[in-house]
Amino acid sequence: MKSKLAVFLIFGFIIQDIINVILNFGFYNKENGFKFNITTLRNNLLLINGYHWTSSPFDFIVFAIMRCCLLVYGFIFYTRNIVLNHGTFIYSLNFISFSYSLIKFEAFADDSVKLHYTLGPYFNIIWNFIAWIFVTSAWVLFLHRRELPSFIEEIVKKVDKAFGRDESDNERLLENPETQQENNNDEVKLKRLSTYETAWRLVIYCNKFKFWFTIGFLFLIVYSVARIFIPYFTGTLIADIVNKKGTAAVVKAILLTALFSVVASIFGGMRGGCFDWSTALIQKQVRDDLFRSLVQQEISFFDDAQTGEIASRLTSDCEVMSSVISTNFNVFLRSLVMMIGSFIFMFAMSWRLALVTFILIPLIGFVTKVYGSYYDKLAEECQNTIAEGNKKAEEVLSTMRTVRSFACETKESDTFESHLFNTLTVLRKRAWGYFGYTVITEMCENIILIGILSFGGYLCLTNSMTTDDLIKFLLYQMQLGENFYNLGWVFTNMMQAVGSSRKVFDYILRDPKIKNDGILKPLVKGDIKINNVQFSYKSRPDQIILQDFSLHIKAGETIALVGSSGNGKTTIVSLLQRFYLPDKGEILLDDININSISHQYYHNKIALVAQEPILYSGTIRENILYGYSNGTEEEMIEAAKLANCHDFIIQMNDGYNTTCGEKGIKMSGGQKQRIAIARAIVRKPVVLILDEATSALDAESEHKIQEALEKCSKNMTIIKVAHRLNSVESADRICVVDKGVIIQEGNHQQLMENKDGMYYNLVQKQLLSQNTTESSTDDDKQLPQVVPKPQSFNEGSPSVQSSPWLSKSP
Repeated sequence: MKSKLAVFLIFGFIIQDIINVILNFGFYNKENGFKFNITTLRNNLLLINGYHWTSSPFDFIVFAIMRCCLLVYGFIFYTRNIVLNHGTFIYSLNFISFSYSLIKFEAFADDSVKLHYTLGPYFNIIWNFIAWIFVTSAWVLFLHRRELPSFIEEIVKKVDKAFGRDESDNERLLENPETQQENNNDEVKLKRLSTYETAWRLVIYCNKFKFWFTIGFLFLIVYSVARIFIPYFTGTLIADIVNKKGTAAVVKAILLTALFSVVASIFGGMRGGCFDWSTALIQKQVRDDLFRSLVQQEISFFDDAQTGEIASRLTSDCEVMSSVISTNFNVFLRSLVMMIGSFIFMFAMSWRLALVTFILIPLIGFVTKVYGSYYDKLAEECQNTIAEGNKKAEEVLSTMRTVRSFACETKESDTFESHLFNTLTVLRKRAWGYFGYTVITEMCENIILIGILSFGGYLCLTNSMTTDDLIKFLLYQMQLGENFYNLGWVFTNMMQAVGSSRKVFDYILRDPKIKNDGILKPLVKGDIKINNVQFSYKSRPDQIILQDFSLHIKAGETIALVGSSGNGKTTIVSLLQRFYLPDKGEILLDDININSISHQYYHNKIALVAQEPILYSGTIRENILYGYSNGTEEEMIEAAKLANCHDFIIQMNDGYNTTCGEKGIKMSGGQKQRIAIARAIVRKPVVLILDEATSALDAESEHKIQEALEKCSKNMTIIKVAHRLNSVESADRICVVDKGVIIQEGNHQQLMENKDGMYYNLVQKQLLSQNTTESSTDDDKQLPQVVPKPQSFNEGSPSVQSSPWLSKSP
């Protein structure tokens, strides 16, 4: 049915097209007025009186034959179910036909009798427009598709699609979220730059890319000089026409105007491309500097600042500030203003001359469409690359504890810069596209100007137009090309750009309160001393977390920190990681203040496995070797086996090349924890910190990992923070922390002997909780399987089959 409909429409139109064009030839007889004349039809069709471009309508037969050939060609491939991607070619033919029809109508207008007393020219021009619109529509609706519906089915499909878009409004709302509130915390106050200082910073960034600015400025000079000479030779041409100095003088003026127009078009495109590329370079540099500054800030900065605000400064603020030097807005605004202000007066003075300005408008529209499609692809690609960079930035900035723990600030900065280079590659294409688009559009505008000068002169010489009207017309026409970049975009956007720049520079110039400027790289044995440390968080300065806290951890010793939540255990870990600095006291590693040790070196010797494991969106391989770029394949696999994750990794389709997803979303909690443990032990640290490291694992996996950690923990200082007390039972020393101080200290047996102590009470509470859980099961025979197997953490201590503190009370 669809094929029959296509045959009927296409071949029916071909017949109708030929008949209409031929019949219109009979309306070119001036003697018969508006009546049809068969003799006139025969003379025009057979060219009995010869062909003359200004009087013969035979050109429309040629266009009709072209349309027929295109439709037949398309229909042949349509019947074979072959899609033809010739849409651009069809559109270009449509635009050429439109322009040629206007030129042909101008030629017919020379014979005023024929134009005013015959219908043929009007019929052919109108039908030529209609016919090409039909061909284009047929190509789009039928020949450009693999399975082509009928017109009725196409309309129904569009209607159904229109009424089926239920989520479009929600998507629009998601694209315009409410602006986040400003952060008013006193601890995130930044140095405010004055307008002058901000502008000067912009100049400094421009100076970094002075080569491209210098080249663009040189192109701008040549472009401006060429445009200055165009009005001069335009005036010369007008004077030559008015004074009737002859054809030679007129031709000379036209050639000179054309020469300077070509120069202006080429150098205008070069200028625009250079400035557009310079803007891209500045935006890349500013974003890179901002990100490098952010990852160097202390952890308390990220505790107080909002990640969304920081991400916004990395994206929109940087883009706005870099647009200060962009000239793209100028091109658009000036074109729009001149088009609105000139066409009305041009038609009032001379409709024939005004038609000349429309001759190349289809070409400009075609170029705009092609460039628009190209720009859409680039825009989407650019947004994708920006989104990737933003995703990486937000991921890193929201997990700065892990980045700081593994000393990967530089690594993450380099990774982020690689995303910026991807965006820069797309922006380079945009700069070249802008260059080509500007050259063509400027060339078209100047060709229109030359055509108006030529045809306007012809109208004046033939007394079809007065010189006064021509001068006025030229003045309006010149408005289309003059002062294209003179609108007040600087004044309307400067304050917004300066405001955005100020926010960006505030963060770039911010000095971190904890500087990673240590230079010592001592031989680390693992002896840790925490001497009289007092600490409170900046967001809660009145709440003291640690009060005169002291602890000595010997090299190779396994120590456990236990106690109720919120009493300072995790804070101790954070201080050991240099996430924060103590308000008082000091922390020593082998009798050296940790602030004096090289940041990178220190975190290679101390590894952390946090309670909430953080994985990045790369592969498992990249996550295990995170911060350990020199790690080998053998070391990675050995660490994975020790962490009991090798088996499930090799069962995946891509093995170690399996992607973890954003923040490890593709992995289960236990898998993430085991990969995090492998990441910590692969570097063979001297000090290993386990902050609830096995909390996400089942009893069997926890037991295997504890045995593995025992194997690889020889000569290693281990600090364990745990709430599940069975995991700390084998520690050399257990410290019970309450309200920021150590209230009990000893091994498991020693602490259990004190029945009035907090440790004993914590054990009893966990026993009661577990007994309640066990008693709720239906089968008592299952109870021994529920009791977790013990873990041995002491160097050289064997694993046992029952836990003393779970089996009986001392």
